[in-house]
Amino acid sequence: MIQGTIVISISPDPLVALASGLSAALLFLLLIALTVCLLWKKTQNQRQYQELISTNPTIPPCTPVLQTSHEGSYGLPEVPFFLPPRFKSLAHAEASEEREEEEQWEQQPYLHTQRGSLSIGSRHFFLSTLLFWHSAPGGWFPLGSLRPDLYQLPEEPSEWAEPVGSSMRLCFALLYHQDKEQLVVSLLRAANLPAPYQNNTTLVKLQLLPSDDRRHRQAKARCKGCQPQFNDSFVFQVTNSSVGQCTLSMSVYSVDRLKKHHMVGQVLFSLSLSELREAAGKVLWRDLDTENDLPLSKHGDIQVSLNYNQALQRLTVVVLRARGLQCSSTAGVCVQISLQIHTQVVKIKWTSVARGSEPTFNEKLIFRLHPRQLDAACLSLEPQQPATEEPAQPTTSIMAPMSLGLVVIGPFMYARGRELEHWNEMINKPQELVKQWHGLGAGNGIQSSS
Repeated sequence: MIQGTIVISISPDPLVALASGLSAALLFLLLIALTVCLLWKKTQNQRQYQELISTNPTIPPCTPVLQTSHEGSYGLPEVPFFLPPRFKSLAHAEASEEREEEEQWEQQPYLHTQRGSLSIGSRHFFLSTLLFWHSAPGGWFPLGSLRPDLYQLPEEPSEWAEPVGSSMRLCFALLYHQDKEQLVVSLLRAANLPAPYQNNTTLVKLQLLPSDDRRHRQAKARCKGCQPQFNDSFVFQVTNSSVGQCTLSMSVYSVDRLKKHHMVGQVLFSLSLSELREAAGKVLWRDLDTENDLPLSKHGDIQVSLNYNQALQRLTVVVLRARGLQCSSTAGVCVQISLQIHTQVVKIKWTSVARGSEPTFNEKLIFRLHPRQLDAACLSLEPQQPATEEPAQPTTSIMAPMSLGLVVIGPFMYARGRELEHWNEMINKPQELVKQWHGLGAGNGIQSSS
């Protein structure tokens, strides 16, 4: 019987083993080279930083000398400083300046290494940690402090000087370019506003009259007070043939906290060729015409408030009072209000009768008016002296009335001047009752009936 053991051994491929060994060796060498490179760069950076700290900078003799100290002690003596010779004359200061610097430099050697000190040649300029001094033609000032002379506003030219007096004024300038047919209006400022208006915002509304344009240009003051400034310019396109027939209206308003506009006054400037030629290149001052300053017309004045609500198609007329009427102090007076569309009178209403030449009414009358009819409608207000004491009914005509005057308020088709402005302002302010005085013209004496 034969017994035996067979051993089978499988040896790995020698090429695979050789490749694995070489790869491991190359990777190990690469890691060693990267580590050496990083260590070398780190060493170089540290060496350069130490050289930068240990080396004092070389400073040219003509530049300011800045010296630092490397002492780590925080117990340094108080930083000394000397004031520049501001009370000495220039001659003595220039003569003794160099000598004083040399003496102080020798007597106080620790200044050479004082932290944060700065010295500049002959015009010294000593910098400590807390104090800076600056030399200026007018004297020496601490750096960082404000110099009031640098923040003063330039003086206004002499021609801008306000005229003597305490009346409210408006400052503006005009220039008309005939080749471009443009009127340039520069609004500068207002003056002598009364105390109730000084804390409000001031507006100026500009408009050319007559004009069928309801829009107006508006300037808002840049500051409050008695002399608000505007510094705004506006351009109006107006032909050479019509500019002489126009008038520039500038109305000043004061707007309170409730956004309510109070009229302060108005300036009306005629744009005749002679006026434009005289105003070219000049700054003009004009007094504001207030309601109290307006001269009474020959037949008296009437004060009316208007409002138009487009959503409700409602025109509200409030007749407030009249003054200077040509009647006796005991005569009864009422006001007839007529709404006219084109040439047809569509509605007439009257106020109650009040007595005197300056009667007070305070009555509200309402008319229906479609928005499309605004440009074709107008209001005629005619104070009348009735033959009887009072009308039997509000819609009943008064027999044989005597007209005391007439005013028509409406668009460009019917009115000009203040009457046109009042109508346009009523349309532009649907949330307000716009109040204004109007001068009365001669009455037509026509008896109306509805």
